[in-house]
Amino acid sequence: MTIQWTLIRTFDAVVKTGSLSGASRQLGLTQPAISRHIDLLEEQLRIQLFQRSHEGMRLTAKGADLVTVARDMTSSATSFARIATGL
Repeated sequence: MTIQWTLIRTFDAVVKTGSLSGASRQLGLTQPAISRHIDLLEEQLRIQLFQRSHEGMRLTAKGADLVTVARDMTSSATSFARIATGL
């Protein structure tokens, strides 16, 4: 299974901000786009990553299992970009 990096980056942003709107601001995408990314990722993985409520997005146990890996991937992508651009 191949999962698009954009979906993992969106997952990480929702975890960090705790909401779709926060992730939207962080990534510069619309809130509906963020929601679609999460829905698509959950569909591809066949698991629920978040419990949705009026207070925001709360990780499920399965979602929590993926946080460290998503953060490591985000960190690696940032390092990759820094090295590639010489910064």
